[in-house]
Amino acid sequence: MRGLELIEDQHRELVRLTDTVIEMACDSRSGIEQIAAARHALGQAVIRHVESKQKIITAALQVSADPTHQALAWRFTEDLMKLRQSTSEHYGVWTMARIAEDRQGFAVAVRYQRRLLRARIGWEESAVFPIVAALLGAAPIAKRAAGIR
Repeated sequence: MRGLELIEDQHRELVRLTDTVIEMACDSRSGIEQIAAARHALGQAVIRHVESKQKIITAALQVSADPTHQALAWRFTEDLMKLRQSTSEHYGVWTMARIAEDRQGFAVAVRYQRRLLRARIGWEESAVFPIVAALLGAAPIAKRAAGIR
């Protein structure tokens, strides 16, 4: 079950890093370089998190013989990519120059992204985690497919 614990830890870290970006944007003492660094740390954490999800959650669902699990894997991945698209659009709109001009507007936009993130986390942990936990606990092949030993 260490795999899902890792994902859960990463969820908390993503929320914490998002909150840090918001705090930096709202603190007039923070320079634009500090906001950029906080934003970069969040972006790197997102990349690691998506990789972990692919190795643990998507892999476990895909190796299941149950068609509902495979459909869930598809939905899981599709919804994750929609969230990533929203994040990419956010980065495109909120360039560092624009952030420097409108830090409060940026903070509002990041709060919206945080709401999306928290909704996604809630769905994953309540609807997806129990299924994946059962698959990982019941099927050694699922553990190997997820890279968990």
